[in-house]
Amino acid sequence: MTKQAPFLVALMLATSMAGCMGVGGGGGIFGEDEPRDPLRINHIQMKGTHNSYHVEPLVSPTREYMYTHEPLDVQASQLGVRQFEIDVWWDIREGLRVYHNQYDSGTTCPTFEDCLGTLLSWSNDNPMHHPLFIWIEPKDWPEQAADVTTTLELSGLLDDIEQEISEFWPRNKTIAPDDVRGERQSLNEAVQEDGWPLLEESRGKAVFVLLATGDTRDIYLEEHPGLSGARMFTLSDEGSAEAAIFSITDPLGNGEEITRLVGDGYIVRSRADSGGEEADNNDTSRRDAALAVGAHSISTDYPAQVEGVDYWVEIPDGNPSRCNPVSAPEWCTSMDLESL
Repeated sequence: MTKQAPFLVALMLATSMAGCMGVGGGGGIFGEDEPRDPLRINHIQMKGTHNSYHVEPLVSPTREYMYTHEPLDVQASQLGVRQFEIDVWWDIREGLRVYHNQYDSGTTCPTFEDCLGTLLSWSNDNPMHHPLFIWIEPKDWPEQAADVTTTLELSGLLDDIEQEISEFWPRNKTIAPDDVRGERQSLNEAVQEDGWPLLEESRGKAVFVLLATGDTRDIYLEEHPGLSGARMFTLSDEGSAEAAIFSITDPLGNGEEITRLVGDGYIVRSRADSGGEEADNNDTSRRDAALAVGAHSISTDYPAQVEGVDYWVEIPDGNPSRCNPVSAPEWCTSMDLESL
């Protein structure tokens, strides 16, 4: 061994130790890495499913209904889905039911409690997952044809949804509007000034979002002014006190708006496909646009490959999600977000 060999061995060991301990980097072997702002939940880009409970009817009246999703826990464990959408109906006999409509009623979880229980069991078994986003769309027959919410109000559907979230999803596993608002006067101010909760403090939790606008949203806000005490976020107008999360389904026509909102600190959901059109034509333009413009969750009817269909949605280099290309810091990697 030459005289230099012991020094080289020591140098290699020091370099290895520095990397393992998080020191070195740009500051040299014995230096400190540049301070890094911690990752937050708006630094993620994830795959979502549209009508996440859906089972294709035996006889479908329209191409739009011709798809079937795996059970929610299978989507989470095997397909990397982290955003779910659940339609909820009020039934005088059976409480809160989950299905699309009377012509399209196939479902993997017949009740809201079933859906929440399935996701909660998976979450408890995988407590280090990054936050799930659970979008809830209240369904009301008159509202399907016109902006009428009479039966919605009479049934108390929104109150029942809120109550079942409280009953069947633990508060300590929920990121609620109050958690984001903190000491600020409004949720919007908190998002703009303080940002979203830290990722490491949000693992194993879920964010619930009321997928409704107009009168339906306003009924919920009447019960929860400023979303104080609420379990769900709402889709509110930009600049309003409750503004924090948006749903912009067309990333091709509204890509610049999505990127601007993401850059301003808001969370945005978009869609990669609709009605089977993209799947039938293997048209990836909408999917690719949603990925590029920085939508945080990208909802699809095709989260995995289906026999006879060449189209499906995958998050590039995701694990299963990836760092948001618009909002995440450059040093972020998919492994930083989740590694179950």
